[in-house]
Formats: sequence, C-alpha cells, structure tokens
Amino acid sequence: MNSKYSPLSRTLHWLGALSIFTILTLGFMMVFADSREVKHYSEAAHIGVGFFVFFIVAWRIVLRFYQGFPESTTTVKDKLVRYLHYALLLTMLVLIVTGPLYLFTENDSLSVFGWFSVSLDLSGLQWLHEPSEEIHKVLGTYILPVLVALHIAGGVWHFYKEKD
Repeated sequence: MNSKYSPLSRTLHWLGALSIFTILTLGFMMVFADSREVKHYSEAAHIGVGFFVFFIVAWRIVLRFYQGFPESTTTVKDKLVRYLHYALLLTMLVLIVTGPLYLFTENDSLSVFGWFSVSLDLSGLQWLHEPSEEIHKVLGTYILPVLVALHIAGGVWHFYKEKD
C-alpha cells in the first residue's frame, strides 16, 4: 500500500467523523439532560442516528483492515499513532455492538426515527444487558472523547509541523 489514504478512506473518515461527533453530542445531551423531554428526545435521536453510524463505522473498520494502514517508519511516534488508530477502531467497534446489544437483551426494539424498528430477541442473554450498558456508557462518555481529542491533536500537529 502507498503512504497515502485512498479517496474512499478519506471520504469514510470524514463521514465517520461527522457521524461520531453527532452521536457523541446526542449521547452527552442524553446523559446531562435537565428535563425528561430532552433526555427522551436525545435518546431517540441517538438511537436513530446510531443505526446509520453502525453501517458507516462497520464499513470503515472493514475497509481499514482490508486495505491496511499506510506504510510508516518504526519510530515511537509512528507506533503511538498506529496504536491510537487501533484504539479508535476497537472502541468504535465495541460501541456499535454494545449499543444495540443492551437494547436487544431486554427485547427492546431499535427505533429509527419512527420510520421503522429493528428487533432481535436476545432476552435469553439478559445477563449481558448490564455489562453492555456500562461498557457502552464508559467508552462513549470517557474513552472515545479522549481518543478523538488525541486524534485531532495529532492531525493538527501533522498538518502544521510535518506539512503533508
């Protein structure tokens, strides 16, 4: 693979970035809502947007592992950047699995803006409900924002210091 990302990878990156920003904003609105109405509205929007984020993130992860990463040197900085990318992809993968999982383990439907619902009866796996919910909340509230901030800081550093 060459040292640059493909146009498809770049498009998926920015589409993913926009969708992750949206889903994080809705998630924080849900967690820090002052009123029940705002909480329910942001939760419904989070779930609806999350349905589409699932496909964007899944496509991005599959494409990244299929295409691989651009070649890099073996410097400590390059290794840290690679590990940050892996951490971001793994975190997003766990989030897109645990979000629906903690709904489906209570036999709840995933309602997509009232247009349609997706159901999968995993009530037999009820024991996964609480761990899925906690993992989803911790990753989405604490880990993903830190990883995204590091990723943005690295991008800014790369743009201004390395000029490519």
